[in-house]
Amino acid sequence: MAFKSSFKKTTMLIGFQFLVIKSLCGQLATEFSGELIYRIKKIDVNNIQSGFGNDSPNTEEKLIIYAKDSLIKRVHFNSENGIQESIEHLSYGKKILLLSIDSLNYAIQLPTEQTNDQKHPDSTYKLSKKCFPKIPFAGLKGKPMLLSHPMLSNDLEIWFSKNIHPKYNAVYHQLPGLPLKYYIVSDKGLYLYELEALKRYDPPLAIFQIPRKTHILSLEDFIDLLENKK
Repeated sequence: MAFKSSFKKTTMLIGFQFLVIKSLCGQLATEFSGELIYRIKKIDVNNIQSGFGNDSPNTEEKLIIYAKDSLIKRVHFNSENGIQESIEHLSYGKKILLLSIDSLNYAIQLPTEQTNDQKHPDSTYKLSKKCFPKIPFAGLKGKPMLLSHPMLSNDLEIWFSKNIHPKYNAVYHQLPGLPLKYYIVSDKGLYLYELEALKRYDPPLAIFQIPRKTHILSLEDFIDLLENKK
């Protein structure tokens, strides 16, 4: 009897340890440090699945995301309009926009998001499950979903990966993983984002720091500054 009791306890302990290890591995699998590069294209809504409709066909546009623990840096590159950068601390919900105006550098502290509605202004996007082929993007297997929006007449196919947490590119609050191919609707048109490169490494902390000789302002002070320049 003592042997059976000891065997049962040992089996339960091994099972518990397995569940803990599996849980930890699952959590670690969703974290990411490194670099994500998305290419951006403006879509012709009249020929949405087969063609692009850029006003300037030669324009190159990218979104580059650097991630390190709870730090995020986004670099939006446009070959015609230049670069726009932002730094975000996910743990504290803080975001800083980096701008250069008249050869002066500014770091604008954006208001902290308090409510779910403020945190997720993309509530007009609706997602639904759909069975169509899984597609790899930059080495990640993409799971499919359908996207709908009041400004679109048709649902659009998007893909995401559960292997990386959606916080690194939180475009839709309903999406349970990192978006790999997705759409953004704006007054300027419909834009397609597609992951073209993924690099896992530990980025230097300097990437996420405000550059020297940068004027740090609140959003209100920055708006006042622009008004005074007129």
